[in-house]
Amino acid sequence: MTNETRQMLRALIASREEFAWNNLKENSEYLEVCKEQDKSEKVVEELYQRFDKEDRITICRHYEGEIHKQNFEIKELYIQGLRDGFQLLTFLSGSHSEVQL
Repeated sequence: MTNETRQMLRALIASREEFAWNNLKENSEYLEVCKEQDKSEKVVEELYQRFDKEDRITICRHYEGEIHKQNFEIKELYIQGLRDGFQLLTFLSGSHSEVQL
């Protein structure tokens, strides 16, 4: 895959991610989860402040690492979904050559 193709694929993925985020904003279940998280945030912050500064830094770094890891996982799942979709379309169109991304 050329560098230009990678850049175009990344742009496509970014636009689809934005589309998905916009859809989430209209999803009542997602909005309810956000609302519950907002409610528990104050309680968690009060508990968090009970730790000394060094422990808070350790906890924060752990959760930042988890978020970073999850971002990799979500992007890989999205790319695999694209691959699977292309392969399914290729199969359904009668052309059995494998698509490599």
